[in-house]
Amino acid sequence: MFLHEIINPAYAPLRATNTIEDGLDAMQEQNVDTVALIDFTTGHLLGTAHKSDLEAEKDRSQTLLSKVRRKPFALKSRLHISDALHEMSTRNKDFAVVLDDADMYTGLVFREDAERALSTLFNSDKEGAVIMIEVSPNDYSLIDLVRITELESVKILSLGVEAPKQAEQRFRISMKINTTDTGNLLRALNRYGYVITSKTETGENDEELHERADEFMRFLNI
Repeated sequence: MFLHEIINPAYAPLRATNTIEDGLDAMQEQNVDTVALIDFTTGHLLGTAHKSDLEAEKDRSQTLLSKVRRKPFALKSRLHISDALHEMSTRNKDFAVVLDDADMYTGLVFREDAERALSTLFNSDKEGAVIMIEVSPNDYSLIDLVRITELESVKILSLGVEAPKQAEQRFRISMKINTTDTGNLLRALNRYGYVITSKTETGENDEELHERADEFMRFLNI
């Protein structure tokens, strides 16, 4: 899933000639703290306006151009959302302006929107169990893992891998599967030397599921 696929059309850009009052009204309507300013003739990005800057100005009749922040954090529209989230996390950004290959403004994406999209991409909302296993580097093979899983008539809906950070550590793998009946698969994985470190159980509360989602994000290095 690419970044341009999750752009919310509700985050409409404004003109530099719009007033600060216009900007604050738009932010309230769109439920955001940032709006993009573009040249509507050329489609080029001029910058972004931020709620804190606008609220600090007493004269709300001034144009947004007087408060624009030039060269905001921007990402390319064909960047995968997992890479986009990594970039946002690394640079501690809550949003990104999205530009196409010609550096034309495409839209605005907030980090929480990208996180929701990634959750959908990895089928977090689908029924099924999440299994976390560990395996030594010498025995790590996704081909074998998929084969073992499918021999038990189970399908992998999503998979995240945390590589070992030290030589003595193991690969840690989180799998979302299409069933909550995990008994046969767990026994098969054990027979092949996989160590089961965690699995979801039917009836887990929302807090537990949320914690597992956070773990999954960390495995993706986001």
